[in-house]
Amino acid sequence: MKKKFLVCAYFAKNIGDDLFLKILFDRYPNAEWDLMTANRNYNEIFKDYNNVKIIYSYRNFNIGKYSGNLFFKLNELFLKYNKYDGLINIGGSIFMESPAWKMKKDERQYLLEKFKENNKKTYILGANFGPYKDQNFEKEYRNLFPFYSDICFRDKYSFSIFSDLKNVRVAPDIVFSLGKSFKHKPKEKKVGFSVINLSKREGLIEFQRSYTQKIVQFIEKYFEMGYKINLFSFCESEGDLEIINTILEKLNNQVKNTVTVISYEGNINSFLEEFKTCELIIGSRFHSVILSLLYQQGVYPLIYSDKTYNVLKDLNMEKVGCCIKHIDTLDINNAISSTFNNKLKNKTIVKDAEEHFKKLDAFIS
Repeated sequence: MKKKFLVCAYFAKNIGDDLFLKILFDRYPNAEWDLMTANRNYNEIFKDYNNVKIIYSYRNFNIGKYSGNLFFKLNELFLKYNKYDGLINIGGSIFMESPAWKMKKDERQYLLEKFKENNKKTYILGANFGPYKDQNFEKEYRNLFPFYSDICFRDKYSFSIFSDLKNVRVAPDIVFSLGKSFKHKPKEKKVGFSVINLSKREGLIEFQRSYTQKIVQFIEKYFEMGYKINLFSFCESEGDLEIINTILEKLNNQVKNTVTVISYEGNINSFLEEFKTCELIIGSRFHSVILSLLYQQGVYPLIYSDKTYNVLKDLNMEKVGCCIKHIDTLDINNAISSTFNNKLKNKTIVKDAEEHFKKLDAFIS
């Protein structure tokens, strides 16, 4: 009999998080997956998966102490949780302290309790913990985490916070497990840029101008070296395309004519095919760095979050790259020189990343 799961994730048409879902669905083709989201794009993104169903949700409903929990469209308001074999929380930065973190924690607690009441399995896969400043944030989750069946973080820093909990494990980012199925393609004389919009990111807004200038300088230098340029938008809703357009405005026409913009629109496979043709990657998005390592591309990380640094540290690769907060000090020529040989040397990373699914494998098989 097929196992059936309710899936909670980050549904913003972000290539990194959508890859988590693709990997999950491809790994277990005989399981059934209900996605809890208000984003109708996902009907199109996973249209070829007959075992994936979208259940639309919204947040404006109160019940007891749980205010703002996710509930489903009116004719499915009271979801029959006992029809599921388990609950999957899958994603990367799903435990960040935000202004609404308490509401999000209450949502998770509500679902966790419903599944526990029915003696169902509950999983957290692929996440990092933080960033956070409020110690109550950690305390609240420390009280919640022991009740999950299995939790597997993607970096040692997050694991270290909760390593005393018996149900907590660690493995490399889930996207590394793509390596078991992809085919290497010849690299072209092409450099790919993954960029982010800092204008709405707390603590980074002031670096937007300097960051944009450095990206322009990188592009101009690579143009002089005879490289074609790809600008990748990993998530349009978070402003990637907006910052790409700002960059394009600062380039002269001769340089601009060598630039191709590739925007993720839910087309996972074609986006990856474009990405893997690049010889080099200047990566700001977390998963641009992960993919470049997986595809054996030379990479120079422009680090906007500790989550990127922590993963690079786990791989002993934290010495090459630049924190965006220090972007003014970045020497473009030195960065370009160090990019060519900055490639992943850990040969077990693909197999190690599959450890996220160890407990789920045992349950589904």
